Amino acid sequence: MITGQLERAFQLAEKHKLDVSTILELNKIIAKEVNASPILEEKILQQIIKILENNKTYLREAT
Repeated sequence: MITGQLERAFQLAEKHKLDVSTILELNKIIAKEVNASPILEEKILQQIIKILENNKTYLREAT
């Protein structure tokens, strides 16, 4: 369901202050590389977003 994925990407982008295109690309990569259930793919996406957020925090503190 493309519309659902796009809507979810907008929600995540707004919540985590990321570009929608970033979320969509991460979704594509996860779907291609992991090839698992949508629930597992969502969990992986959430973990990657958390890593990105942590890295932004560390970079801000370092500068």
